[in-house]
Amino acid sequence: MPRATSHSLSLRARLFLFCLVSCPLIPSVAPLSFSIGSFDTDLRDILYEGVATLAYGYVDLTPGIAPPHFQVGRIQYSKPVRIWDPLTGRQADFSTHFSFTIETDGSAQYSDGITFFLAPAGISIPPNSAGGFLGLFNASTANEGPRNQIVMVEFDTYVNPEFDPPVHHIGINTNRPSSLVYAGWDPGLHSGKATDVLVTYNSTSKNLSVVWSFDDIPVFQGESYSSLSCQVDLASVLPESAVIGFSASFGFFAARHSINSWEFTSNLDTDMPPSMDRLPPKGVKSKPHRLTMLVMVPVACLLLVISAWSCFVAVKRRERYGFHALTDIDKEMGALPTKFTYQELLTATKGFADDQKLGEGASCQVYKGFLNHSGRQVAVKRIFAESQHSEKLFVNELKIISRTIYKNLVPFVGWCQERGKFLLVYEYMPNGSLDQHLFGARRSLPWDVRYRVALGLASALNYLHEGLEQCVLHRDIKAANVLLDTNYTTKLGDFGVAKLVDPRFRSQMTDVVGTCGYLAPEYFTSGKATKESDMFSFGIVALEIACGRRSYEDRVGRVVLHKWVWELYLAGNILSAVDEALGSRFQREEMESLMRVGLWCVHPDPTRRPRAGQVIRFLQLEDSVPELPHDAFDGPVSYRPSASQLGILESPSPPPTQESVY
Repeated sequence: MPRATSHSLSLRARLFLFCLVSCPLIPSVAPLSFSIGSFDTDLRDILYEGVATLAYGYVDLTPGIAPPHFQVGRIQYSKPVRIWDPLTGRQADFSTHFSFTIETDGSAQYSDGITFFLAPAGISIPPNSAGGFLGLFNASTANEGPRNQIVMVEFDTYVNPEFDPPVHHIGINTNRPSSLVYAGWDPGLHSGKATDVLVTYNSTSKNLSVVWSFDDIPVFQGESYSSLSCQVDLASVLPESAVIGFSASFGFFAARHSINSWEFTSNLDTDMPPSMDRLPPKGVKSKPHRLTMLVMVPVACLLLVISAWSCFVAVKRRERYGFHALTDIDKEMGALPTKFTYQELLTATKGFADDQKLGEGASCQVYKGFLNHSGRQVAVKRIFAESQHSEKLFVNELKIISRTIYKNLVPFVGWCQERGKFLLVYEYMPNGSLDQHLFGARRSLPWDVRYRVALGLASALNYLHEGLEQCVLHRDIKAANVLLDTNYTTKLGDFGVAKLVDPRFRSQMTDVVGTCGYLAPEYFTSGKATKESDMFSFGIVALEIACGRRSYEDRVGRVVLHKWVWELYLAGNILSAVDEALGSRFQREEMESLMRVGLWCVHPDPTRRPRAGQVIRFLQLEDSVPELPHDAFDGPVSYRPSASQLGILESPSPPPTQESVY
């Protein structure tokens, strides 16, 4: 999100100050107490989010089937609970007793768990928060710490090594997906059976404890129970009032998470009038009122001083860096996302440390960074200042990506142009690039994820080609530039060589750039980039997704991938090209559709290639992919550029060992 300017900050400070000193005190929240033995449609105080649904007397937070993968379901009680009183400092004691069931359907693989949580009012499901984040965090907020204001008791069923212990566990967490304390458990052993849980908080000892028992045995009966506890000062973690609820999610491997019953009781009562014997004498102001004034007046004065000082510093800073006059690049770009200082990005990347480097290209390096002011993980693309065309590359990419916002493009965060340094800031993609999953060390993707990635890439191209006032030709579509977010959603990146095309013309005459193996023959020979040349590159990626092989397979003496698949198609045996890593775990109609689409997209005649919108309809199985004519690839279609010609191109990518360049 773009940061506020100095003007907007001062306005917000004045508005906040006005509200603070002129508004009455917020009405207090009475103690909260309820008991739900069975869930039904008459319960108006239960709010459902994500995929959570009401079943027969219980709540299904997540269904027990996949796909789709990466699902989040959540319920919360509509009324907040008072955690602490800001005037007296008194904290609430509370207890909650609930029963839940996790069903793994006999599978040895399931994920990710269920959690009881307390969080700020108004909290919604963050984007990309499925899987191990349990619907409460994502890659950007997982490390925000105190900013999150979340306390949770989690019943975790999948080990995410980046923040989990090496076992399935029950844990108590504050502000992070990692647990302060935990105990191991075996969720598969108790699949389909109710787990009974009692969570209590003692505000005097600051002790948060959880007691649980399995196999439908209530924690109040018998001796077969387990417990876990730790000291947590809720007043230092949570806001004055918080919402309570349950959240569950799964990633690749599904499980059904259900809430069977729920009771809750808190004891902090600040809504009751004082008793007669505590009323102050006539003419004497009550102590709470005096205390309020003692607090409010100094705070208001302090905020006035801070506001004035902030304005002074902002003006001086703008004068120092010459922000009063726009640079040529500022004029060229117009309104953009956040403009960072070089020092901010230097700090975010730990001085562009080697251990933060994600990758390197011919004209840039990319580093992982963390923006302290927003708690956001980013990828910082630093264009080589020594490059003769560094400013041109910077302006070109900035002009294009700053005007394109789409679900299947890598989100653009901001930029920096300072003292001859050119940097672009993108959202960090935690699951790397497609080529790392197809050919590298990352986990092989299941078929439904691969198919979704192909569909997402077609959607991105359709947006670039048809959804903008000026068509954007990417010119470097390849698996290494297809990035994947937390949910393995397609995010097309690297617009360094992309071009804007006047909609009156079909092509753009350019220098030939791109990656060997993905270039359309006519683009290489004529230098004319077109939508059809982008679609050729898409076709190669589609075949790589289906076959798990590079466009040039060196193991078999530089066999051209699409030529090999074409020969199998002619022989009526196209499915023998399927990636061995998939085995038989794919949907036949989808696989054949993707392979045929790939072959049509690499057709030697550019006019025969489908548009991106047609590809979407083919992959969604709305239209049938036509049979290819048997003479489609007659002639010299499997050319390879000479060694001298390769000088202007990138060579075939080596097996990936780092994150892809954005």
